[in-house]
Amino acid sequence: MQSEYNFDLSNIDSELASFAKRGITEFALHDQRFSSDKKALADFVKKAARIAPDVYYSIPVKAEILDAEIIGLLENLFCSLDVAMCGQFGKKFFLDKKLFSKKAALLNNAGIVFGFLMDYARAEGDSVKAFRDRVDFALTLYPNHIDFEQLFSAQKEAKNTAIFSSQDITWARDVAFAINVFYSLGRAVPWFNSVLKPLKIAPSKFFSDFAEWQRCNNCGYESRQKLLDASHKEIEKMQIVFLEEKYSEKRLEHLLPVVSDLVRINGAFSRLEGEGEETELKLNFNPDDLMSPAAFDVNSFADNVCMEECRVKIYAANGSPDYKFI
Repeated sequence: MQSEYNFDLSNIDSELASFAKRGITEFALHDQRFSSDKKALADFVKKAARIAPDVYYSIPVKAEILDAEIIGLLENLFCSLDVAMCGQFGKKFFLDKKLFSKKAALLNNAGIVFGFLMDYARAEGDSVKAFRDRVDFALTLYPNHIDFEQLFSAQKEAKNTAIFSSQDITWARDVAFAINVFYSLGRAVPWFNSVLKPLKIAPSKFFSDFAEWQRCNNCGYESRQKLLDASHKEIEKMQIVFLEEKYSEKRLEHLLPVVSDLVRINGAFSRLEGEGEETELKLNFNPDDLMSPAAFDVNSFADNVCMEECRVKIYAANGSPDYKFI
């Protein structure tokens, strides 16, 4: 059961203590004071880890307050961070890439799950080019997810301007939704950058193409509820079909056995962790090779790793994810 609260530190102890009685297992912290106040966030994280350690916390935070102290505290909490990726707008867009690269490296090194909160056409000076730049940069940092709250909130509508037309807004909306489906709901973070590299296109171009594919297949933004209700397996099938088309366009069909295996084995492990669902797979390569650093380079993997067709079962062994040949 997930619940959301807005509360202050004066009664947070009693609120946290009540979670078990209320059956709350997931908690989204939406009070914006905690996202930019390092002391308030540190106090919350300490209390949450002590009073309700079994709850999964979603916490919005600004990149500027993430430092070794905060990250050290977060390592003791079952949580995911939503980091606002905002640039400075005016006559020219500026995104502090050094800041976000540094903070993402700290989070990745600590093994803390994080994603980015992004938007489009909401700040003065925003443009299609700036939006593309944010998307392309964000994907290099291996976020677990990228969320666009305005896709689902009438209160956060995009603004039509001289440099961000209504047509541009529709395009950005569709790309944002494509990212939401393919990357976030599709749990693509373990393999996305590896699979994208052989195509030699930018992430924003990839998702623009996927948005067009969605429109042609009646599964785009206008049909969003159907996709939001879809299972991960259903989204995974879409991912593989679209990747087959893109790799065929580039005459890279010889890489598809690697790509398909990477998508499916990572998807199986994610479902085991997320839904407790066991999966049987027919693979072209040994799982040990697919889950090794060698798989980061799809071209090299295809050239140097021997195919080893096999059937495996992804299951939990003593509470930990594992596989066995069947």
